[in-house]
Amino acid sequence: MRQQLSSNALRTVADRRFGDAVALRDTKNNERANGAMYLAGFVVECLLKAQMLVEHAWLGNASRAALKTDEQRELWSLCYRRHDLDEIFARLPKLRATIDSRGQMGRRKPSELLRDVCAEWTILARYSSRSADIGEASAFLEKVRELKGYIHA
Repeated sequence: MRQQLSSNALRTVADRRFGDAVALRDTKNNERANGAMYLAGFVVECLLKAQMLVEHAWLGNASRAALKTDEQRELWSLCYRRHDLDEIFARLPKLRATIDSRGQMGRRKPSELLRDVCAEWTILARYSSRSADIGEASAFLEKVRELKGYIHA
């Protein structure tokens, strides 16, 4: 059944998929590393799209046919059809300002770490034959865990 997205539903999905990613990582099986990383990147996608629905509330009820401007069509496409984290994050200036105002993670601003995760993950990872290892997966999940605290709030 198709339904419109909501920010609360996306946050719930993000929490559940992060749990799935952690479960895969905790197997310590290198064959599960790619799956853990893919799910962790999907967590970030869900959280960014949840924020899109907060910053652009009209997206929650918008039908594609009712969109009047190129900007509206672009935002709708990013929310409902596309998976490019960099592009989604670029459309969320309020999020960047908010997360950076909450502090720094070590020597880096949260928005810088988020940009790194966005650059590292792609929806196409689900088709990749590259094999990550559990160490890589653990490091990626740790970045996502830190970011969740900033984005999810």
